[in-house]
Amino acid sequence: MAVSFNEETGNWDFVISAGRNPLTGRRKQVRRRGFATKGEAEEAYLKVKAELKSESFLDKSTMTYEKFMEEYLAERRISLQRSTFETHLTYYENNIKPAIGKLRLQEIQYSHIQTFVNALVGQEYSANTVHLVFRIIYGSLKKAKQRQIIKENPAEGITLPKRGRREMNIWTLDQVNYFLQEAPHIARVTRCLIGFQFGLLAGLRQGEIMGLRWKDIDFDRKIVYVRQTVTQAAEIKPGAKNESSIRSVTIPDRLVEELRKHRKLIEWEKSHCRTTYRDNDLVLPTRDGSPMIPRNFRKEFYNLADKLGLPKIRFHDTRHTHATLLIEQNVNVKLIAERLGHRDIETTLNTYSHVLPNMQRSVSEKLDEILDF
Repeated sequence: MAVSFNEETGNWDFVISAGRNPLTGRRKQVRRRGFATKGEAEEAYLKVKAELKSESFLDKSTMTYEKFMEEYLAERRISLQRSTFETHLTYYENNIKPAIGKLRLQEIQYSHIQTFVNALVGQEYSANTVHLVFRIIYGSLKKAKQRQIIKENPAEGITLPKRGRREMNIWTLDQVNYFLQEAPHIARVTRCLIGFQFGLLAGLRQGEIMGLRWKDIDFDRKIVYVRQTVTQAAEIKPGAKNESSIRSVTIPDRLVEELRKHRKLIEWEKSHCRTTYRDNDLVLPTRDGSPMIPRNFRKEFYNLADKLGLPKIRFHDTRHTHATLLIEQNVNVKLIAERLGHRDIETTLNTYSHVLPNMQRSVSEKLDEILDF
């Protein structure tokens, strides 16, 4: 066995023949150095030899980051939503690959990644974009470490730009009431109205609203079950954003009434569809039953709000509006967290910290009322 003690380093090394290069005819050898004990070196030697024999060996010492990413991205394509994967692939091809793709995995250092991050900041990429690009690199190198191609993840400890909290624009209670009262009376009001009402009255995410099925609604108990979503690519995806997002949400009588009206519309469309109706049982499908494209849904919301003369907010801010109204009514924050599908109450507290000072003031006022000294 070609395992030997290296007197210069005090560690154990080995070398093993890997045949000949078919193009040059030169002998190929695999070398491994730096094993603390002879036993570790022998174990690694036998493993490489077995891999060579089964023709599954790839010399990890010469693998480039670009080559590794071919395999890594193939795995990620399976686990990520299509739109998310395409975003990651775009940043990899346009930014990451040109910068470090040609480097061997084992030669990538902290300085390479920090310099790359600094360059992105210098090119005036937003802090959120820099964080996203970095997560792609970090995740890939974490996988490389798990596969024992590298000993340590050189992306550990990288300094990233500070992300400012995105401004949250919400409607007041009066504005919410105005929208709910006046929107149904707009001429040829959008069929998406029921979805907007869900955002304001149930606090559901856009994908959750668009993924709702009639079988997910218990009209008698006034409960909606969140069990699937629709992605940005208008594809139905089982489950939700995370485990806590799969939940049940109680809805008010007003929303139950609007759902009954909307159901009649969907049943009429189904019976009068001029093409084959694609029955996905969706509450808010297109006219042929297919999932709706999310950007079209948002566009309808912005158009309707503009017609009503209401301040422009993102559709996701209807969810923030819903949560803020509940907090202002002193609803238990834990119940709000469960309703919103947050992982924990801390997420809710951090997201809506702007409302909490008013709650604290109301607590002090209550204490003043009950204390007598």
